[in-house]
Amino acid sequence: MRRRSELGILLVLALVGCRPRDRDAEAPPARLSAEQEVLAVAPVWQALEEEHGARGPNQKISVFDLKQRTTLTLREGQRTAEEKIEVKERFEMKNGAVYECRARGLAKVQVRFGRKAGEAALEVQRPSMLLPRTCAPSDFPERELQLSGGTSRFLLQDERLVGFAPPSERRVFLPQQ
Repeated sequence: MRRRSELGILLVLALVGCRPRDRDAEAPPARLSAEQEVLAVAPVWQALEEEHGARGPNQKISVFDLKQRTTLTLREGQRTAEEKIEVKERFEMKNGAVYECRARGLAKVQVRFGRKAGEAALEVQRPSMLLPRTCAPSDFPERELQLSGGTSRFLLQDERLVGFAPPSERRVFLPQQ
């Protein structure tokens, strides 16, 4: 009798093991595209750059401080994005005068998504821009801020877009809060 129950259990196990399996349950999870990965973290990204330095001996400006906030707004399925740039500058002139300046601009940029070493990547191509400066006092000699155009590439790492090309690209974009 014991042998019969053992055979019954084996028969049930064999039948359960031989039935057709649910193909969807075994299919590997669909991999997100690079665009989907970036947008899953955030559609709006923000970077803050700071630069401090001195200009050459033949310049009117001796020391400068610059803070630039860049906001990048991406939209699913779009190959263009919006880049908003806000700049705050402080200049100390060789004659002792101090200027506080601001500049703002908005640009349509070209974007492409791809992969680098298997990780999601974003390419941003921006045209050159000429931003009018508003300064206090208002007689600052450089009335406009010129931003060069170019192509920058960013890698999605730990929910940050980290610049890797060109080598001078230092921006790190974080999801906007």
